[in-house]
Amino acid sequence: MNKFIYLLFGSVFFLDYLAIKLDIIHRSIALLPDILSMVAVLVVLILAGSKDSVIPQKYVVLFLCLIAVMIIGVATNSTTAGSLIVGIRNYLKFLPFFFLPAVFMFTEKQLNSQLKLLLAFVLLQGPLALYQKFIQFGVRSSGDFISGTLTSGGQIPILLAGAIAILTAFYLRQRMTTARYATFLAFMAVPVMLSESKASIGYIPLAFIVPIFTNYRSARNRKNGKQTLGVLILLVVVGFAFVSTYDYFAQFGRESRRDGLVDFFTSGGAAGYLNRGAVDAYQINKTGYVDLIVLPLVELSDEPFKLFFGLGIGSVSSSALESLAADKVDTSDYSARVGSSVSQFLWEIGVFGLLIYLIFFYMLYSDAKRLSRGDSVFNRLALGWSGVIAVATLALFFRDMFRDGALAYTFWFYSGMVATNALRMKKAERKTMISSIRANMVPEDTKTKNISA
Repeated sequence: MNKFIYLLFGSVFFLDYLAIKLDIIHRSIALLPDILSMVAVLVVLILAGSKDSVIPQKYVVLFLCLIAVMIIGVATNSTTAGSLIVGIRNYLKFLPFFFLPAVFMFTEKQLNSQLKLLLAFVLLQGPLALYQKFIQFGVRSSGDFISGTLTSGGQIPILLAGAIAILTAFYLRQRMTTARYATFLAFMAVPVMLSESKASIGYIPLAFIVPIFTNYRSARNRKNGKQTLGVLILLVVVGFAFVSTYDYFAQFGRESRRDGLVDFFTSGGAAGYLNRGAVDAYQINKTGYVDLIVLPLVELSDEPFKLFFGLGIGSVSSSALESLAADKVDTSDYSARVGSSVSQFLWEIGVFGLLIYLIFFYMLYSDAKRLSRGDSVFNRLALGWSGVIAVATLALFFRDMFRDGALAYTFWFYSGMVATNALRMKKAERKTMISSIRANMVPEDTKTKNISA
């Protein structure tokens, strides 16, 4: 099964890059992860009844509610077949990998090997980002072109911030030296700085601070003040380097009209960037991230059913496959209105669908905090995953979080790993507690003998 996961990671990190960015393989080969999703469905169904199977029922209930919302949206909007297929690929193809750890028990050795492979893939993004910035596209190119092996520049800060959170967790638990932590961090910071994404101002602090907060809240190893101080110092260093790098390269692009990143956030420029007043505009051709949330709420408010259940999955999503887009309604109207996962959720699955996703993220964080107690690699993964969840939650408002396979598949797979092992830990603790209670109970016949004596 571990080789199957290796194949998944290799395909989602490199096939889209080879097909879309380099155009050296056919686009159809990049559909391998979809095929692997179908295989994962069969594996989950076959192993669901095995003795090692531990399926978190609360997530099953939550996903059934999500599917019910999708069905209602599709049925009430007469969603086309093309939209439906696109919607299923967007929303459901990752689910089998969430439940895969629930039906197959991965060992600590296997998890360690997976994380080492992902670390190699993540570290590769640094040299590739330097190549893209200074050779392939040129120093005057926009940070939007710096994507590493991912499909867009906006996705790579999310990936790297998540990797930093995992790295920070291992450092906090004293499983990594300061020198190695700083070295890995330097490689990971390079693509983030070169991508020039303003949202990184939010992603990066969360990647450092949330694992510290979770580590303290889990009442586990609170005496690691040296590591905590080291993390905070490196956060300041990375923050300073990011601002300096952003301001330097801004002189070559459209940001040159501004005085710098700090001035952008302190002079009121950020407010105009986030909210462009698109709701009041006669023609919507440019939107801010606040507009992306307000627009569907305003435009669908006249029809409460559509506001709560959406226009149907896939209805406003684009597709690279022309055969799927052929019978879809014209989505050009929504091109400037769908720029983040939250906006897409509001358009396609409504307020109820968005709430389900937010509940899902809250449940994940609760399980990550529970599992973070302990010294195994699963506990350290959970500690780092608390930071990943925080970064992903923020990313929902700025990017299509699940558009890139490298982000989406790894997120769903390790979220399932955390959720399942949190349940296993809970059951083990309950079993230990029951055994302890029974061991301390005095048998009735012993009591009788003591009284008669």
